[in-house]
Amino acid sequence: MVPLQILVIAFSLTLAPGYGAGAAVPRSVNTVETVAEWLQLEYGFATDQDRENAEAAGNLVPANGTPIDVQPQYFSNGTMRLFTTIPRFVSGVPYTLATVSATNGTNGPLLQPYPSYDWHNDNGDDCDRITSVYRVSITECNQMWVMDTGAIGTTKYCTPQLLQFDLNTDTLLHRYRFPNNTYTPDASLFITPSVLVQDPAPEGSCNSTMVYVADVTFHGLVVYDHEAQTSWRVENRFMYPNPDYGKHTIANETFYLMDGMFALTNDKSNLYFHPMATASEFAVPLSELNNQTNWANNPEALPEQFTELGSRGSECAASAIDGKNNIYCVTFNPIQLIMWNVNSTYDSENLVVLPAEADELQFVSGMKVVENAEGQEELWLISNRFQKIAEGTLDFSEVNFRILRRNLDDVQ
Repeated sequence: MVPLQILVIAFSLTLAPGYGAGAAVPRSVNTVETVAEWLQLEYGFATDQDRENAEAAGNLVPANGTPIDVQPQYFSNGTMRLFTTIPRFVSGVPYTLATVSATNGTNGPLLQPYPSYDWHNDNGDDCDRITSVYRVSITECNQMWVMDTGAIGTTKYCTPQLLQFDLNTDTLLHRYRFPNNTYTPDASLFITPSVLVQDPAPEGSCNSTMVYVADVTFHGLVVYDHEAQTSWRVENRFMYPNPDYGKHTIANETFYLMDGMFALTNDKSNLYFHPMATASEFAVPLSELNNQTNWANNPEALPEQFTELGSRGSECAASAIDGKNNIYCVTFNPIQLIMWNVNSTYDSENLVVLPAEADELQFVSGMKVVENAEGQEELWLISNRFQKIAEGTLDFSEVNFRILRRNLDDVQ
């Protein structure tokens, strides 16, 4: 990978209008700032009775919660609502989808259940509620798509489902339960939705929407056509973990995890993806994925349509894409925030390293690009030091979880 100092210099210079390459002038580079941080998660409840019920049922063990995703929602008046997810890796997590409040507890900001505490399926006994969520996606239609795995720990209680919420009213617009032919109940885990609205507001109805879902443990992709109310499965060898990258080292701590299909982004023409256990990036045309007949008889059809773009030399987890078709991710070793434009080749010359503090970026599991109230794009990240969780070395006297933000107006 290109040395950090070289790329930072290249990134912080821009050409003044009307001047040649020799007239580069210094330009300020935005920083990654911390928006919220926790020693351990702080769960808020609407009533004391809700808290007492959670404690009595064994559903409130603050040390068990790990935030995985981040999703801001900006309002036209400049205010913001911030969502996070807490998957139920184990019991003791009272709710799995939350907003971050402005009230601070002992260990960090209080969380509040979304859309309400009653919506959350405590013990897997009510599949009309939300069981466990890894990631969500808010669209330009002011709707949030929630990917519910249906699992608590390794036990699958409910069929995986997509929930579509209207953020104007915080009410459910639609529920889609995935059919049995799209997943294997004891093996699949749906963790990441990438959403493409083909008829966005205000001109469109937001009904022509495609959702691409990563199956991390049974190594595949599920495509959901919202307008047609149907879904199908796609598989390819590039969705599998690479055994050479199943050993992960972050900040000098090592753990083993053979996660497959993990991160998904799209530029409305191609789906870009990678397993976690790989150093490579891959792509497939959306036109092929969106044609259900291609996959009707064989989920492994069209292997020639899948392309290995290149290698970044290290694993990374989550990724996100901006309006200029720059894709971002944070590599594990070394810990670096990198950027690549889809119109360039995927190699060291085109992987730009953006300045950031490595200790704040230890395992970025969630990442989004959003437009703020001023129309500027921002990169949002959530880090959780997962290497310490995996190895049992988490120290709750230290900051372990961070939500971070970086304005992207300096990115070319």
